[in-house]
Amino acid sequence: MSASDREELLIAALLELADPAAGQDAAGPVERLAEYCLRLPGVQAGGVLMACDRERPALAVGFGARATRLERLQVALDEGPCRDAWHTGRSLTDVPLGHPDCRARWPRFTTEALDEGFSAATALPVRYRSRRLGSLNFFHQHRALARREVTTGQALADAVAIGLAYRRDLHELRDRTRQLQTALDSRVVIEQAKGVLAERQGRTVDDAFQAMRGHARAHQCKLTEVARQIIGGSADSGPFARPGSG
Repeated sequence: MSASDREELLIAALLELADPAAGQDAAGPVERLAEYCLRLPGVQAGGVLMACDRERPALAVGFGARATRLERLQVALDEGPCRDAWHTGRSLTDVPLGHPDCRARWPRFTTEALDEGFSAATALPVRYRSRRLGSLNFFHQHRALARREVTTGQALADAVAIGLAYRRDLHELRDRTRQLQTALDSRVVIEQAKGVLAERQGRTVDDAFQAMRGHARAHQCKLTEVARQIIGGSADSGPFARPGSG
C-alpha cells in the first residue's frame, strides 16, 4: 500500500469512526475500530474493551480466536494491559509480557498471552476529554510495532470515542426531553383539574389542589390519575361531585 493510499484509508476510517450516527449501539463502531487496527503493520491480533460505567466492562471484542479469548480473560481476571489502560486513561506501549515486572503485575494474563505466542502488548485508552470509555489492545511481538502505528491506533481510538460520546450524549438528551415532556403534560392536566374542581365545588384553586392531593395519598394513586378522574368523570357523583349532588 502506497503512502497516499494509506493516508486516504486513515482519513476515511477517522471520519467513519467519529460519526455519531454510525450504528445504533457501540458494537458496530467498536468492531470496525478493531478491524481497522488489524491492518496496522506489526499488529498480530487486537481487541477492544468498552465500559458500561467506571467499574464494569460492557463489551469485549477480539478479532481472531486468540484475541477474543485474551480480551475476555482480562475481564474475567480483572487484570491485563487493556483493563489498566481503561481504568487509568493512559497508554501502555510495547509492554514486554515476559518481563518479571509484567508477570508480577498480571501473573495469570501474561502466562496465557505468552502461551498464545504474543511477546508484547500495546493498550491505548478510548477516551473523550475526561470520559474513559474503554481501551484498544494490540497483541504483537516485542519491538515489532513502530511508533507511527501506535500514533495511528490512538487516533482511531480517539475518533471512535468522539462518536460514542456524542451518541451517548444524544441518548441522554432524548431521555431528559421525554422526562421533561411527561412532567409538563402531567402539570397541564393537574392545573386543568384544579380549575375544574374549584369551579365545580366553589373552592379556591389552592383548596382544590389540597383535596386532590389528599385523595391521591388516601388511595395511594398518582396525582395525575386523580386529575384525569376529575376532568373525565361525572360532576354529579363521586368524591369530586358538585355539592348536593347524588
